Amino acid sequence: MTPFRFGPAARQLYGVIHPPSPSTANGTAVLFFNPLGQEAVRVHRLQRILCERLAERGFSAMRFDYFGTGESAGDDEDGDLLGWLDDARRAHAELLRRSRATRSVWVGARLGGTIAAMAVDGTARPADRLVLWEPISDGPAYLDELARGHAAALAEADGRSLNGTIPALADEAIGFGLGKSMLAQLEGIDALGIASEGCREVAILASAAHEVDAALVRAFESVGAAVRTPRADQAFDWLTEEAMSTALVPAPVLEALATQITGAPHA
Repeated sequence: MTPFRFGPAARQLYGVIHPPSPSTANGTAVLFFNPLGQEAVRVHRLQRILCERLAERGFSAMRFDYFGTGESAGDDEDGDLLGWLDDARRAHAELLRRSRATRSVWVGARLGGTIAAMAVDGTARPADRLVLWEPISDGPAYLDELARGHAAALAEADGRSLNGTIPALADEAIGFGLGKSMLAQLEGIDALGIASEGCREVAILASAAHEVDAALVRAFESVGAAVRTPRADQAFDWLTEEAMSTALVPAPVLEALATQITGAPHA
C-alpha cells in the first residue's frame, strides 16, 4: 500500500492506495467512503483488510480521509457535507489517474454510503456501481441515533444510567466535533435527495438488525438504477459503548461486501 497527499494546498487530503500487481490488474478501481466519527474508527480495519484482498484479486483499491477527519488537514468542526462531496470527487479523480482504470466501484458505510450516492451528481466519470452498507437516508432519525449514542457514552463515563430526555446534539457526537453547518446538512438528508440519474448499479447491504429503506430503493429505481438489496447474517449496534471499543470486522459483512464489489453486472 502507498500513502500519499493530494488536493489543493488549502485543503490537503490523505489517501492510501492498494495497487494490484501489474500481472493481475483488471482495470477496475474501488474507492472507499468513510462514515462519520466513531463509525469511521470502527470500519477502518475492515476497509484495510478488504482493500488488501481486492488488490490481490487485481483491483486498485483506495481509502481516503475527508477534510477535517483522520490524517487529512483541518479540524473536526471544519467538516461539512458539501465539502466532503467535493473531497470524494477529487479522491475519485486521483484514483482514476493513478490506476488508469476504465471501470470503478464506490463503497460506503452509513454516512459514507450516502456521500457516495450524492457524489455521483457532479462527477464527470461516476462509478459504474455503488455498494452502500446501511446508508443514511433519514437525516433527523440519524441525528437522533447519534444523540442517543452520545448521551449513552456520557452516562457510561459518569457511571450513571441513561434516563430522561436525551438532548439534541450541540457541537459533538461521541468524541468528534460537529460544526453547525454539518448538523444542518445532516438534518436535511432524505431518500429523494440521495439518488441521481448517474447511478447505474446499486447494492444496498443491510445486516440482520437493520432493514433496507424502501423509499431509498424506490428513489434509485426512479432514476433508472438497477438495485440489489443483499443481506448479511450479522447483527450489531453501531453506537453502543461496547461497539465503540471494537474494530468492526464481521466476516459475513466482509464477504457480502466483497461479493457485491466483485460480482457480475446487475441484470
